[in-house]
Amino acid sequence: MVTSELGACEWFVWDLRRSNLIDRGRLDQIIGEFMHKNPRAEPPALAEYLVTQGILTPFQSERLLAGKTQGFVLGPFTLMDALGTGSMGTVYKAQSKTDNRSYAVKVLPRRSMWNVRIARRKVRSFEQAKHPSVVPFVDVGTAGGMHYLAWPHVAGETLDKMVQRQGPLTPGRVAAFAVQIAEGLEACHAQGLIHGLLKPSNLMAGENGQVHILDFGIGCLLAETEGESLVDTMSTANAVTSGLDCASPESIMDPQNLSPAGDQYSLGCTLYFLLTGRYPFPEGSAAEKMMAHQFTEPTPLSELNPGVPEQLVTIIERLMKKAPDARFGSTAEVVEALRPLATGAPPPLATFKAAGRSASPSPPTPPPPTRTVSPSTPTPKPQGMGTLPTRSSLKNGPAAPPPVPVAQFAEPEVKHPEVKRPEVKHPEVKRPEVKHPEVKHPEVKHPEVKHPEVKHPEVKHPEVKRPEVKRPPSGRVIPGGVDGHHYDDASWDERLGPIGIAVSALVACGLVYALAVWLQLF
Repeated sequence: MVTSELGACEWFVWDLRRSNLIDRGRLDQIIGEFMHKNPRAEPPALAEYLVTQGILTPFQSERLLAGKTQGFVLGPFTLMDALGTGSMGTVYKAQSKTDNRSYAVKVLPRRSMWNVRIARRKVRSFEQAKHPSVVPFVDVGTAGGMHYLAWPHVAGETLDKMVQRQGPLTPGRVAAFAVQIAEGLEACHAQGLIHGLLKPSNLMAGENGQVHILDFGIGCLLAETEGESLVDTMSTANAVTSGLDCASPESIMDPQNLSPAGDQYSLGCTLYFLLTGRYPFPEGSAAEKMMAHQFTEPTPLSELNPGVPEQLVTIIERLMKKAPDARFGSTAEVVEALRPLATGAPPPLATFKAAGRSASPSPPTPPPPTRTVSPSTPTPKPQGMGTLPTRSSLKNGPAAPPPVPVAQFAEPEVKHPEVKRPEVKHPEVKRPEVKHPEVKHPEVKHPEVKHPEVKHPEVKHPEVKRPEVKRPPSGRVIPGGVDGHHYDDASWDERLGPIGIAVSALVACGLVYALAVWLQLF
């Protein structure tokens, strides 16, 4: 395509070619058709046309109009939209050129460097950890000086946004969520995979009520492998700080000390948040929160939400023990303890809004089929659990009484009496009409001034008569005379004049002197 045919859209088309978003041949054809119909179009009009045709997304169009042409294509992934920004980088919705599926791609800053060989080995380990709650780590790579991590894209609402939208959740719903989360963690722990950053914003509830664990794999990059840290110190510090509300005491002291027991502590903090609407230690600076997780007990859950069953409170308190040995022996034990409290599956989310992903309430659905998770070794009865049922009592003993349904924790509605303020009528104030007298200014007549006519006297200059020059009788004049003429009958002395005579004498003396010198020489 000839550049002169593009007009004002020349720079936009040039940037579009550099972005590698569209094949060159297809792009020239589309641009040619548009410019033929709109020869004087501006870049925003061309960008809007490409968006309406489904060739560009609004996100891509906005970045191109801002002059940003790099970073649209990372390996097999093409960035389609921005989903949000986290502690380690920005997350984008991307489409894979390999299978045309949607993925969530996290782009890390350029300073974040790691050994790609070791990171890819970590990715392959997720192939063995398959569970509906786990969103697996599928790819890691470097493109154009930037590093990216990729997971399958899932839609839904994160649990922190859900609590922010509708307040603390009911105990039965929280227990059902907790069972799914614990089962997913157990599937990964069995393969030696640790989450390390479990928190409400990394848990998403889908439209069918299924909970998805996001950012699984970041913890693997934070942990030191083969004596080498895969992520730089700054990114590690940002990741730890962002998850400080649910971080375990041992991971706070050493961010690379990640273990299944640490995931249990983070799960306990998450359940505490879902039931109360606040984190265990919501106040204070980062340093104060670190100290609180290690030495301070949070406000008792039963005080913040009296409607939570005692069994669920006991489980959460054990998950949040400061010492890792005081927690459950494995996540499978957590599943067995929580399952009787999960009275039903969470109701499906009917409608998600684009910004807040909010959902309208829908009727409850029947409970899902019971999942059985058998630990490899017999599970001992936990200490301090009270009436918590054991595996043997569940199999052989009488069935445990169904839990008492607990109403959703909510603050009582306070109706304030309507206060009617008396109507105050202000008296109407009429201002008197003021009539200003009409002022007539006298007409001033200026006298006519007549200037006298000045007559200048006529000046007569006297006539100058030049004297008449009388010529000599012989009819000859001296050179340079009044008439300035020379006559042929003048003598030599008259023709030369005084100056000429003097010059002639000097010349004659010079010749005589030269002749005398010449004679003396010879």
